[in-house]
Amino acid sequence: MAVMKKSVRKKLSKYLARLVKKHGAEMTLALVTGIVSSLAADQQARADRKAEKAAKPAKRAKPEKTGRPAKAAKPEPAAAGRKAARAAAGPEVVVRKRTER
Repeated sequence: MAVMKKSVRKKLSKYLARLVKKHGAEMTLALVTGIVSSLAADQQARADRKAEKAAKPAKRAKPEKTGRPAKAAKPEPAAAGRKAARAAAGPEVVVRKRTER
């Protein structure tokens, strides 16, 4: 019991003495055994969780995102008629002098 402080040991021994008087030595032994085993199991569970956490591999690297493939350019429909010919040639700009109007 050197792990505990003197005041804690004193309080526990007083409490256990009262339990022995009230319930008997066997019940006190059963109570203390249950407490100790649950504490030991809890310590073991903590150690297991800590070991699992340390053993986990680092976060996986995300795969590189690949962009969408470039869309193929649609071929322009064959121009037919006057409008298509004009659109292909571009707009004509006609500048007239004032006197010609």
